[in-house]
Amino acid sequence: MVESGERKGSGAGPARPQSGSDRGAPQRVRDLLGPAAARLGIGDPLAAGLLWSRWGRIVGVEIASHAEPSSLRAGVLRVRADSPVWATEIGYLADEIRRRVNEAVRADLVHEVKVWHGPARPGSQIQTGGRAGPCDQSVQSAPAERPADPRAAYRRAESAWRRRLGRGR
Repeated sequence: MVESGERKGSGAGPARPQSGSDRGAPQRVRDLLGPAAARLGIGDPLAAGLLWSRWGRIVGVEIASHAEPSSLRAGVLRVRADSPVWATEIGYLADEIRRRVNEAVRADLVHEVKVWHGPARPGSQIQTGGRAGPCDQSVQSAPAERPADPRAAYRRAESAWRRRLGRGR
């Protein structure tokens, strides 16, 4: 005899209530992702999936060719850059990246962006070789949006540095 909420058989897997019309009905993948993601500290799995799939559109082609998201846990997005120079640049752009990610996924998914550098994972979209550092110092939605001007890049980097230290502009 099987009591309510228990299954006959091997005992593998969690018991599902066997009441009414959903007796034996398969569960939707979306319903299974939520609890699994919560256990991993991901939050909204659909928003996290959008972040990974839209990364290039969110940060722009230039940055996406040198950096990629590597993990998202408890609102902290870790981004892997292909060089220390790119890691530094992306660190300066962390607040802008956080804002763009949350805007793109229409959720408060990312609270902090942490950047590290290391080799790209196999199958990554990060290009290996080529330039050692950023040629344009901005997160762009279109490559022609801002010309590569060293003085302007310095002003943006200084402004980002002051914001990080809480000194304003």
